[in-house]
Amino acid sequence: MSPEADELTCTHEPDFPVAVLRATGRLDFATVPTLRNAAQKALTDHPEVLLIDVSQLHTADDITLTAFPMLARQGVDTGTDVLLVGPGRHLHDQLERLGIARQVPVHRDAETALAAHARLPGPRRMEIELGPEPDATRLARDLVDRACQQWKVAPVADTAALIVTELVANAVEHAGTPIQVSVALRNRHLHLAVRDESPLPLERSGGEDEEPGRGLLIVEGMSSAWGCARTAGGKVVWATLRLQPGR
Repeated sequence: MSPEADELTCTHEPDFPVAVLRATGRLDFATVPTLRNAAQKALTDHPEVLLIDVSQLHTADDITLTAFPMLARQGVDTGTDVLLVGPGRHLHDQLERLGIARQVPVHRDAETALAAHARLPGPRRMEIELGPEPDATRLARDLVDRACQQWKVAPVADTAALIVTELVANAVEHAGTPIQVSVALRNRHLHLAVRDESPLPLERSGGEDEEPGRGLLIVEGMSSAWGCARTAGGKVVWATLRLQPGR
């Protein structure tokens, strides 16, 4: 076995709603932190699905595979489904023998994984397609208000409306492309996402006399987490709000 085979490399392919993490090499007690750190970083983008490609992963110690259920539990906290794809025969047998396959879905490839995932009940979601017009912010607020009332999470409605206003205003002003706004109710969070077709970095959404970054400062200050990820056709900016216990 070559020295390189004893190393573990994790390649993150961010996208929304599906992100991919490719783990290549040897998983052992020394390299588990590499896998864990890479997966946790991928989860910070709050994708709906994180596919962990283990087709090039091998391990000499079964116990290291318990890292995957831990990552799946972290995914639950962020509203992300974690799926394993492409294990070889030996690794597949290890996952079955340890019962890990009962805790983390395992599929032969990404296509099969996504097809199976699509058949599962998903988070409650509302979406709207908007043009880059001034009225877009009002329509986005209306969508958020309606979703929060319907899903009985009214306590976060005002904050969610303010955040989506800033994100959509930013897209109208700086992207100038069609905009897709979605709001989804996940386990412990309300998830807001605004997609446009521009790869340009985010700018401020305020007027000329306001300090740069005012809009994003509002988003950062009022959300539990937020971020931006590239997509095949542009970018998505997302923000989450933690729901009150006992919802």
